[in-house]
Amino acid sequence: MTEIPVYRIPLECLYYNIANGRFAKEYLKIKKHLGRELLSEDLNDVKEIEKMLREQSVSKTNWLKNNLKDVGQDEPGIITHDGYVINGNRRMSVLKLLTLEDSKFGYMNVGRLPENVSESDIYKIELGKQMARDQKLDYGPMNELLKIEHGVNSGLTPEQIAVTIGFTKEEITEKIERLELIKEYLNFIGDPENFAAAENINDHFIDLQDYIFTKKKKIKHEFSTLELLNIKEIAFSTMHAGVLSKHLRKIPKMVSNPKIKPIFFSAKEFVHKEPKKILEIYGTCETRLKAIEDQDKPGVLLDAILGNLDALDLTHTQLKNEEYKTVIKKILSYSDELKKLV
Repeated sequence: MTEIPVYRIPLECLYYNIANGRFAKEYLKIKKHLGRELLSEDLNDVKEIEKMLREQSVSKTNWLKNNLKDVGQDEPGIITHDGYVINGNRRMSVLKLLTLEDSKFGYMNVGRLPENVSESDIYKIELGKQMARDQKLDYGPMNELLKIEHGVNSGLTPEQIAVTIGFTKEEITEKIERLELIKEYLNFIGDPENFAAAENINDHFIDLQDYIFTKKKKIKHEFSTLELLNIKEIAFSTMHAGVLSKHLRKIPKMVSNPKIKPIFFSAKEFVHKEPKKILEIYGTCETRLKAIEDQDKPGVLLDAILGNLDALDLTHTQLKNEEYKTVIKKILSYSDELKKLV
């Protein structure tokens, strides 16, 4: 694109761009709370937008405030022909704060795009300015995924988005698929569109993709459609209960082992009912898997058995349950074989 002219425009002539990718998840949360879209032209909505922008990162807001005081506007923002800010929304919100101290901050230096620029071109400009691999700014994982989805909804192909921000087509496709997985999770926990709830567990979804839900999965094991559905719901349950992402990587080995598989899928009965029971079953699967991995280390296995028996409270009332009596009988069945070794 040819170089665009830069102007010094009064803040009251500019509008916030609520489609800005940097605060997509935060905007969706407010939108859900209010039950409607916000309008950049509505003064009450503008207050909500400004509060969101400033509180998204208080430290960055404070840094920007001090920088604008000390250095000034060293780089122009970008606006559409009719005044909507494509790049520089947080900057404008901070400038408005500074005007309360000094009226000289009541203007913003901006490059104004031509009138005939399409929505997809505007999207590419924002992406290239803020999300390019070599100059990626503070999007965060959820806002990055939502911005990529915005591009798809604007009519761009994964290839076009990839070229704009320096990723491969395959990477963009994986990100699009990851967002769909995240949406399924949010629906599962009964909190659709609250992408902030998934921000800190983005690695969980990456691991689910890498090990289970993509053709490129690291562990080559084919799952039936029903297995995939049950795995997904059990995995979502453990994630919601706070299990670390690294534990999800063990699922393919669990369900591919004929002895552990039925134990793992028994957790399906407790989905949406007893999360603690699901975690207990998952822990049992991990213990069994670890034992199988250590089957060539009899000393390690014997120490684990002895440690568990030492910790066992033989007066516990639950040991009288038929379920546990069956387990005890099975343990005792090994005693004769063990006696032969000594």
